Amino acid sequence: MDDEHESHDGFDDFWEIAAGLGLGEPEHRAEQHEEARAIVAAGRARRTFVEELRSLAPGDVVTIVTVDAAAVTGRILAVGRDVVSVGEVADPSGAARRRVVRRHDIRLDAVVRMVREPVW
Repeated sequence: MDDEHESHDGFDDFWEIAAGLGLGEPEHRAEQHEEARAIVAAGRARRTFVEELRSLAPGDVVTIVTVDAAAVTGRILAVGRDVVSVGEVADPSGAARRRVVRRHDIRLDAVVRMVREPVW
């Protein structure tokens, strides 16, 4: 395997299965897909909440609730080692989600809940 895939801790089996997907008999493909899904689900189950926050991509629309019960709905601008930057939007749906009203830099240890907003 190449170095790119070796950096994914716990996902070595996934890359082996993924390389073989689409090969072989059609009746074995469904089994391979299920096995790959199980491996990914197991990897995600081992992720901590902070790792999940760090996996957010810039542009994702989320609602973040902090320890002091403040809720901020906005687009992820950046995720750093200790801080997530959220651009608050006027409305989480439609064209209003594009314009950032204000920027919030929230410490990761202050986040108690994160909900990804659906993209319509």
